Amino acid sequence: MKKITILITIIATVILVGCSSYKNSDKVELLSEKKSPNGKFIATSFSCEGGGAAGYFYFNANLRRVEEELDQRDCLLGKHKTWMAFNDIRVRWIDDSNLEISYKQNNSPAYQDNNSVKVSSKFGINIHYVVNNEGKSITEELKAEGK
Repeated sequence: MKKITILITIIATVILVGCSSYKNSDKVELLSEKKSPNGKFIATSFSCEGGGAAGYFYFNANLRRVEEELDQRDCLLGKHKTWMAFNDIRVRWIDDSNLEISYKQNNSPAYQDNNSVKVSSKFGINIHYVVNNEGKSITEELKAEGK
């Protein structure tokens, strides 16, 4: 009985350490970072891969205070943060209290529930989402709007 208790304790410790160390083991690539006009916040689009043999790779966006480090699991898009449900994510500040995020998303039925979850406001900043599955760049979209 004592050996089983020790074995369970060791397994639980390995699982907890493995699950809590994702920040150190994930490979994060910053694709775009934009400071808010007032310089207080940073909006970031990034990719992340990790997870060892089971593995995951995803794109997402993050909003944080300028003095904070990026947490790749503090994402703005999706119910399941490590799903590859979004790509070509672009961030653009409209003004100090409005952020626009444009992206392409997987529209298959399996992703409907995941893709319906998006953070609408953080730190008092309203977040506006634009699904851009037509393939236009954000520059093309701004030109079409006359901006």
